[in-house]
This record gives sequence, C-alpha cells and structure tokens, in this order.
Amino acid sequence: MSTVNIKLYDILRKEFNLSDEKARDLTVTITQVVKEEVVTENSGYKSLFKEDFVSLDTKIEKEVLRMEVKIEQTKSDLIKWYVSLFVVLALMIIGLYAKK
Repeated sequence: MSTVNIKLYDILRKEFNLSDEKARDLTVTITQVVKEEVVTENSGYKSLFKEDFVSLDTKIEKEVLRMEVKIEQTKSDLIKWYVSLFVVLALMIIGLYAKK
C-alpha cells in the first residue's frame, strides 16, 4: 500500500468508524477506480496526440514537397542565368576580337 492508501485507510477507520476489513476493502476499491479513470483518461490523450501527430506529419510532408519544388525551380533558374551569362561573355569576347 502506498502512503496515500494508508492515509485513506486510517481516515476511513478512525473518522468513519469502519472496521479494518471494510476500510481496507473501500480503500482498495477507491484505488482501483482511480487507476481505471487514469487509464481511461490516458487513452483519450493518447488518441488526441496520435491525431495531432498525424496531422502535423501530413503538414510537414506537404511543406517538404513544396520546398523541393522551389529548390528545383531555383536550380533551373540558376542554370538559365549561367548559360545566358556565358553567352553574353562569349559575345563580348567575340566582339572584342572582331573589333581588331
């Protein structure tokens, strides 16, 4: 028995003038009911947390996909800029040689 159960047992025995057996039975019953309530409450929270994590996971996956698309677009834009810069530089060099 835990200290809480012992205190409850003492209160039931002294304050309510119950016999030792009745006080013990009532203490055990109260403890079982409290444990069942805690298990019930915990399972409710577990299901809420599970739903929250599933929705959070879905949001994260969507955001990752969106970021991957942005990265691909950025890569293609950079390649376009590099090619156009190369073409401009090549034309400038050709223009310098043609000028002579």
